[in-house]
Amino acid sequence: MIKRASDAYAQNPPPRPSPQGGGSNPGVLRRLVFLIQVSRPIVWPVLPLVYYLGLHAANAGMSVAAILQMASLTLPMNLIGCGLNDVYDYESDRRSRRRRTVWGAIVSDADRSLVWRAAILMVPIVLLAAASTGNAYNIAATICLVLVAWLYSVPPVRLKERPPLDSLANGLGYFLLPLVMGYSLGREPRTMPLRFYLLALCVCGVHALATAADYEADKAAGHRTLAVRFGRRTAAAAAFATFMATWLVADFESAAVRVYVAACTVATLSAMIVPQEKVISLACVAIFAGFLIAGACHAYGW
Repeated sequence: MIKRASDAYAQNPPPRPSPQGGGSNPGVLRRLVFLIQVSRPIVWPVLPLVYYLGLHAANAGMSVAAILQMASLTLPMNLIGCGLNDVYDYESDRRSRRRRTVWGAIVSDADRSLVWRAAILMVPIVLLAAASTGNAYNIAATICLVLVAWLYSVPPVRLKERPPLDSLANGLGYFLLPLVMGYSLGREPRTMPLRFYLLALCVCGVHALATAADYEADKAAGHRTLAVRFGRRTAAAAAFATFMATWLVADFESAAVRVYVAACTVATLSAMIVPQEKVISLACVAIFAGFLIAGACHAYGW
């Protein structure tokens, strides 16, 4: 895979000079900015928000350790997850207009060493933040979060190309595990209500929908994602099924969450009926933005 990416880079280099070289004086600042781009600042709020929702659900206070851990779930944890993913995803990333537009940084063959080292350096920061809580459940969930990020992207396991394990890994990594990390500071995770597990299942569905949005780029790169293997409509249908089941079964106390799940059900239904890239991409954007809004409203008690 790395050799294919190297050959592709040699034939079609990106217009941006590499932080490792290619410019007259790349400098430390350019590398830092590049690594921040790789960590996807647009998704930094997701893990801390899910963590806080766990705190809120368990009636846990906002301690210094909790604040430190929420901070570790921004750049450090996202650089681990997104950085490792980008090291092995150059072929599909360079072909995806959506990824180039949203993420703003494409990791080339020359960048891999820098991104790899930076991602590895973030691991002890994330684990130390977990250790500061002194909570065994929290530490175990954090270790699992880092492990899932590794297994998702790095060969030979590379869950990203083992559907539906790719979507299940995202449900764990982007929702259930960070929720457990926060929840564990107030109550034992085994007491979590069913609705949280259903929301984690919805995140699995969102990932399935995202693979449909990246169908063309992943197929051209030879990445066997859920949408590439089963088709766009099936991926969108999986997302619709998770939201529909959650809307029917879960008992949400928050009006914001109820409205959000209903809206996502409609969005994924639209993507299933019209499985075209623009429709699917719009559904993904609406789901992401809606999550941030609904999560914030729920945290404020709406």
